[in-house]
Amino acid sequence: MSEKLLRVALLGYGTVGAGTYRMLQENRIAITEKIGFSVEITRIGIKDPSKERDLPASMFTTDLDSIVADPNVDVIIELIGGIEPAAQLVENALRNGKSVITANKELMAKHGSRLVQIAKDGKLDLHYEAAVGGGIPLIQPLKHQLAGNDVLKMMGILNGTTNYILTAMQQDGAEFGDVLAEAQAKGYAEADPTNDVDGFDTSYKIAILGSIAFGKQVPMEAVYREGIRKITKLDIQYADMLGYRIKLLGVIDAITDDRLRARVHPALIAKDHPLASVNGVYNALWIHGDFVGDVMFSGRGAGSDPTASAVIGDLIDVGRNRAANGPGSALPYGLGMQTEPIDTLVARYYVRLNVVDRPKVLGHIALAFGEFDVSLAAMEMRTLGEGKGEIVFLTHPCVEADFRGALAAMERDAVTSSIETWIRVEG
Repeated sequence: MSEKLLRVALLGYGTVGAGTYRMLQENRIAITEKIGFSVEITRIGIKDPSKERDLPASMFTTDLDSIVADPNVDVIIELIGGIEPAAQLVENALRNGKSVITANKELMAKHGSRLVQIAKDGKLDLHYEAAVGGGIPLIQPLKHQLAGNDVLKMMGILNGTTNYILTAMQQDGAEFGDVLAEAQAKGYAEADPTNDVDGFDTSYKIAILGSIAFGKQVPMEAVYREGIRKITKLDIQYADMLGYRIKLLGVIDAITDDRLRARVHPALIAKDHPLASVNGVYNALWIHGDFVGDVMFSGRGAGSDPTASAVIGDLIDVGRNRAANGPGSALPYGLGMQTEPIDTLVARYYVRLNVVDRPKVLGHIALAFGEFDVSLAAMEMRTLGEGKGEIVFLTHPCVEADFRGALAAMERDAVTSSIETWIRVEG
């Protein structure tokens, strides 16, 4: 073993930071053997010095700027999240000649192209495997093993909280609000669940994956986003009757070589699709490539240990690169990605509506759909009583703008009491 030492600093010591420190200590011998020299965490940046921690107080500081400027630190591991101060700290670290590992999905989704280029110019490493999928290897396969393929489509269950909620709704027949409260009690969901249930977390992750796969940063403003608040146990039940599961998906559609559509929304997915059986807090990414065909990666997408595993994997890559005196391994991707709006999507749709229970209602609805070139593939219906009925339709593939036009026409029709919900169908 070389006498060299890789000196590492942590920015943030929450669950992931503590897990990273613990993994490095418990697997020190194996990590040292894989790199060729020792790794030591020398400094840890924190926000709240009054919080009780399991390490000597001398290791901690609230002066994060001093850490990224410290000439005795080789690698920065950023685990504080958000944009500021993380963005400036990471940029300063790179400009000070330090390689960076980050688990910050929002940072890489919004500023990844710029930061990766700074790392490339400085011949430094910038790794972010832990930003997407926790312990599931997603970014490295896109960078390397699948890089020779044209990715035609990717779909991912990329948020464990929403997948847990939808799975529980499916298995227990519970409503969204009740399962959310249970998830919060168990620590699977934050007190403010907006980032998860409204699709922000998934949108950051699918933007990062799309940027790597297509070589240009997917602009966040171009990622269409819906959450799962509108999903009811009734929709889960109807989907099951029709042969589907409901999942929150992040989707990238390749339109041309330099144009894509990025979207996040709940979707019905056929029970025989691999993603349909990914349950609980598990995550998965399904990719269709022109040569590799269909591949899927699945595992625990969050939590202290899986995310720490991804961080340490990146750290080993940094150490090996330094041991070989390599030039860094930041994969640059530029700006200027062309995107397609959601209105041009061609898909099948599920729609559930309440109607007046009287003759010729189906004729009115069929006419409204037909006027917008939307044809119907399947139907379920039931009487609600008091002169009302409920109808669920599945459409054949159609243009989303046309489907929305048909819904607007139905809302104006006197036979339609309400359009309760509609959901896209994938697979």
